[in-house]
Amino acid sequence: MDKPVVIRKGEEELLFDAQQIAAMETRAIEFRDVAVNNLTLVPGGRLAPGVHDDKLEVVTPVALGDTQGPIVRYTDDEGGYDIELASYDSIVIPRGVKHAAENLCDCTVALFITNFSYRD
Repeated sequence: MDKPVVIRKGEEELLFDAQQIAAMETRAIEFRDVAVNNLTLVPGGRLAPGVHDDKLEVVTPVALGDTQGPIVRYTDDEGGYDIELASYDSIVIPRGVKHAAENLCDCTVALFITNFSYRD
């Protein structure tokens, strides 16, 4: 996988499962840990571009308030991709892919981050 992939949350569906993520990646991966970032993505907030060389990351944004439509935009800031996510959608970001996040809504957004290690 060389670009992020989006998993749209449907009615009464699981967010995602590890087998689904493993099927998207050509390299072998295994679950590593889960983290929550709910301090920095305030209304109008932005996370600076970053790259992870050691993991595949699945980010699920959740609005901590009442809102409709897209709540977060992920981009590489270079025109390679521009993806808007609603609450409970997920973005799968493989290692080595530049990514930045921007809050599009009027409330704080928590980012639930599920990390997978590469076995190679």
